[in-house]
Amino acid sequence: MAEESNDAALVITRQNNDVIMKAVSQLFTDKTLSAIGLKTARIVSVMPTVLPVVEVKEKRIDFVFLLKDNSILHLEFQTTIPKDILIRMVTYGSRLVEKYDQDVNTVVIYSGKIESAPRLLRKGSLTYKVKNIYMKKFDGDAEYKRIYEKIKNKKPLDEIDIQRLIFLPLMKSKEKSEDEMAIQAAELAKEIPNEPIRAFTIGAIVAISDNFLTEEYKKRLLEVLRMTQIEQWIREEGREEGLKEGLKEGREEGLKEGLKEGLREGLEKTAIAALREGFDIETIVKITNLSKEEILSLKKKIH
Repeated sequence: MAEESNDAALVITRQNNDVIMKAVSQLFTDKTLSAIGLKTARIVSVMPTVLPVVEVKEKRIDFVFLLKDNSILHLEFQTTIPKDILIRMVTYGSRLVEKYDQDVNTVVIYSGKIESAPRLLRKGSLTYKVKNIYMKKFDGDAEYKRIYEKIKNKKPLDEIDIQRLIFLPLMKSKEKSEDEMAIQAAELAKEIPNEPIRAFTIGAIVAISDNFLTEEYKKRLLEVLRMTQIEQWIREEGREEGLKEGLKEGREEGLKEGLKEGLREGLEKTAIAALREGFDIETIVKITNLSKEEILSLKKKIH
């Protein structure tokens, strides 16, 4: 059973990325991220996050937003500081510029345990600067309690509440790890009474937590997702993909069978014509590649 859950968790975060991005798009379109201290123009849309030409291990970047000032906001979420962090950001940024030919601003959001990180890379004529946001300034335990009380008392959550809940896994906590905070945030999101907001919030939490959750916690997150709109979307997406794949395989198989039947029919016609012209059996075998038995059977049909 555990193995099945593990596979499903991977399906949710990788193969059904479009489903998760649907949730992110619904929540962040026409919003800013001021709730976590990031001031930008309002978001217009979520853009594709797969850049096939990026020659690094992580081929899918975290979030890419098109803003109302026609610039691109590229967000990355980090719970550690890799040595090559700025090299990766340069690579991602240059690919985004190449693909969209627009201004790109990269923001790296660090989890609550990170105090500081590099933000400027200079290599000869190359200079690349990122903006770092440190979630250590947010008390995740206090934010959880505040949002929990609002939901418990049936008070509506505003835009800031929703965003703080989504980013809860990255906030500083004295009691829990990022993994545990992600599960706690998703479980709390399940209590949101508004069905669309509930589904979109859980989807956004999955998207943000994807890169740092361990396999054990991905399985636990899957359990939280059960019986939600997100799980239903994922199942529907899976059925559609299965149907498309089945139709594709069916068409390919039909084409192969058609070609085989057409080829055989042509060879048989050639063999019959050769028999009528008086060619010997061995010669016809060489010409058509049909077996001697098959040609003898055709000869009986002629007579």
